[in-house]
Amino acid sequence: MDDILAKNPDVMPELLVNAHLVDGEEGVKGCHEFLAIASSPALVDVVAQCLGTENVILWACQIFCKLPGTGKSVPFHQDGLYWPIEPLRACSAWIALDSSDAENGALQVLPGTHRSTVEHVQRVDEDACITYIADPAVVDPMLPQARTIELEPGRISLHDSMLLHGSGRNTSQRRRAGIAATFMPAECHFNRHVLTEGARKGGVKLDYSVRPLFLVKGSNQHPGNTLLRQIGSH
Repeated sequence: MDDILAKNPDVMPELLVNAHLVDGEEGVKGCHEFLAIASSPALVDVVAQCLGTENVILWACQIFCKLPGTGKSVPFHQDGLYWPIEPLRACSAWIALDSSDAENGALQVLPGTHRSTVEHVQRVDEDACITYIADPAVVDPMLPQARTIELEPGRISLHDSMLLHGSGRNTSQRRRAGIAATFMPAECHFNRHVLTEGARKGGVKLDYSVRPLFLVKGSNQHPGNTLLRQIGSH
């Protein structure tokens, strides 16, 4: 973790996108160790059960590192608005590198919200690391139902691409780092050319044109899934 922070001094620690890619095609200089973690058979088998398929592609691996006392919040949002997957079926595995609890900014989720799309709006807050967020007018009444996902190092949580989730600031003197590895069924299409809903409505515009895909289980089932690399034996 210290190595990747040192190699990316100009990147917000909370948003180390694609830390599994050494070449840094999208701005972050990563390392193979994170790819090895995200593609481990034990993890992939659990994800496959969650997705309901034996054909699984790893397409993203992001580090979220909240430094002691300064780690920013992540307002509630739905990831799927930014993802070019057709049809939208995806699962994120949040892997704890450090102990994660309410004090140091653990992941929070709103159960049941994966069933529908929530309106998102632009909100700029210097204590937050994203600006396109779920409308607080919709989210705030649901906050009493929020669940904090407290994890010890090495433990994981899984969530759907449309589940409303976020996290608070790190107000402790302990680091909170984790990996979010994101998977899709190989039956779906990773459409590199679509303008996602999040991008259309003012969120971050992500360039998926050179993003490599990693086949971590089974076989590819969609001819449109390009730049595909196979990991391990299937």
